[in-house]
Amino acid sequence: MSRYLEVTDIDYVPVSVKLTEPLIIRASAIIDGKCKREIGVKAYTERIRLTDAQRGHLSYYPVVDVLNAKGRPTQGILGNFFGSPNFETIDDLSIIDVDKEIGTIWCGHSPFGSAYEELEVSYTSGWDIIPDKVKVACGLLIGQMSTNPNTNVKSKKDFDYSIEYFGNNMITPEIADLLSEFELRSFR
Repeated sequence: MSRYLEVTDIDYVPVSVKLTEPLIIRASAIIDGKCKREIGVKAYTERIRLTDAQRGHLSYYPVVDVLNAKGRPTQGILGNFFGSPNFETIDDLSIIDVDKEIGTIWCGHSPFGSAYEELEVSYTSGWDIIPDKVKVACGLLIGQMSTNPNTNVKSKKDFDYSIEYFGNNMITPEIADLLSEFELRSFR
């Protein structure tokens, strides 16, 4: 469960707001939903196809570290006589080059000289220290939630018992702008 603020981080919320654990957890969950990922460091495993130039792209970035990898070569020792080869563990991770900032990956050849067509990579991705933009967005969301306990209600009319609801999105344009660089973007 993500937590992008601590109860002691009162600098990120309006003065009149009392920072509580449930508000922090709700706001952090909204941020995770908007970004389609956790902002903190988390481990991922994914399979990626490589181009003819032995390049691919990991979904989550920035990449902190590549933990292990398996590759499926285009050909086995006997070519493709017995079918496509299985995944094999890549013991020497130095043949994998990762641009950690944007998640682009390049891989050398298998021990038998064949190029890899697909990789299964286990890696960690995210930010060790939660960026200030995420903390500010979390504080803004907490400010919205604390002023209106039922955040989805736009207006109530007691005379005829009607309730008008907002949409299901609490992300204002300001919050969306703060979180834009942390959103998951697919390169595939």
